[in-house]
Amino acid sequence: MKWAPLATLLLAALVGCQNEPTADEMIPIEQVPPNVMEVAKKQFPGLNVDSVYKMKVDGKDAFEVRFKDKRGKIREAEVATDGSIIAIE
Repeated sequence: MKWAPLATLLLAALVGCQNEPTADEMIPIEQVPPNVMEVAKKQFPGLNVDSVYKMKVDGKDAFEVRFKDKRGKIREAEVATDGSIIAIE
């Protein structure tokens, strides 16, 4: 099912959904702005950051911070550079 997120993005692009990210680039955790990381960590206290992706939402920079729980389930917080929450998954 690794292709499901990609297929979702492609389908959204085809129908013209404006809120979907335009591109995801994995970045080192150390490069995430501190305010973004603080907001993301507040959403999932006690979970460890697994990976971070830089993306654009509505033409603005944002970050998708992925966390992994003890069972291996991935949780995501999408946060704009101004610290506002875009989505929690």
